Amino acid sequence: METADVTVREDAVLVGGPADGVRVVVAGRPRVVQVTYPCGVEGGPDGVRVEGVYVYRRVLGEEGEEGGAGRGVRYGFDVASP
Repeated sequence: METADVTVREDAVLVGGPADGVRVVVAGRPRVVQVTYPCGVEGGPDGVRVEGVYVYRRVLGEEGEEGGAGRGVRYGFDVASP
């Protein structure tokens, strides 16, 4: 059985910003996760959607980051993005 292609899924928490405290499941510890919120649209053509975009970056160097006991994977709100 080939195991090299298996991606580990684990719990993570978003810290700060509009999604503070939200828990998610990530695969492969991506550097960045994106959160979107739908916005209301008035007077646009049918089918137009607008979403607010918020970026969260993986917090490195904390206890638990390299698989030890601790808080696990955390993503902090990036106020400068996008």
